[in-house]
Amino acid sequence: MHGSTFRHDVYSTRTATQWRALQRLMVALPRGRGRVARFLAGKLRKPFVARVPPFELDVLLTIDPSDAFQLEIWLGAYQPHVISFLTQSVRQDDVVLCAGLHVGYTVAIARRLAGPGGLVLSAEPDPAALGQGRKNLSLADPERDAPVKVLEGGLSDADDTLELHQSAVLGHSSFASPHHELRVTQASLRRGDAWLTELGVDHIDVMVLDVEGWELRVLRGLEHTLRRSPRLAAIVELSRWALADARTSPAAVVKFLRDQGIQVRWASMRSPTMPFGVWGDLVDSGDEGVANDILCLGVQARV
Repeated sequence: MHGSTFRHDVYSTRTATQWRALQRLMVALPRGRGRVARFLAGKLRKPFVARVPPFELDVLLTIDPSDAFQLEIWLGAYQPHVISFLTQSVRQDDVVLCAGLHVGYTVAIARRLAGPGGLVLSAEPDPAALGQGRKNLSLADPERDAPVKVLEGGLSDADDTLELHQSAVLGHSSFASPHHELRVTQASLRRGDAWLTELGVDHIDVMVLDVEGWELRVLRGLEHTLRRSPRLAAIVELSRWALADARTSPAAVVKFLRDQGIQVRWASMRSPTMPFGVWGDLVDSGDEGVANDILCLGVQARV
């Protein structure tokens, strides 16, 4: 058990206490945490190791305060609906897929929830994000956390090598969209079903899929695994502009999922009392163009 939020080898005891107090205060705010994170990103420079929300899981991450998104993680303002989904959906011993890895936040939460009998899978083609993610993977507690397998590349529907638009914003690199493009590099892709077969994995219990427009290609590459995953609960990002850059659409993603017998709902409501932490209306034909996350449920997913 880690006894402090900040590592004292990074900040003095007094400073660590002050920042713990600030963190707890900001996390309690109903709104405005994102603005605080962006403000602090221009003021702080030293990376630090801290406990991140939800605090009851006692998960540590290395936070680079020059990155506003990582400060949002520290303040509990980064994709809280996804964290709510994970805390309500992941059970002990589950197999969880979190793609991409980004800085390892969702993976860190998932591996703690799945426990040492579970397994967490991830993929990350961006070497900058992969490096930060691996730092956070090194903070695992093997007595409490599931093992993690990381594909150093992207998931897709075929093995390939493609141009990756590496973004200056960590976690936003994409095979489809030049978003704050820093450079163009080459990155490998693996068909998901083949990679999971190599690992001896035949199903997925929980999935978080946020790959900057590449979602349909990843889902097609996991088609056989999805059919063997009747208990699947997944949250998938639908960004209309990113999908358009990948020459597809939200409607195509929804159709593919329905063709696999998966129920698709908008992930528009968030509460720890909901069965999956998020909930929303069924996605009706014609309204798939709305940019939003969707909740995807297999035929035997609990409700």
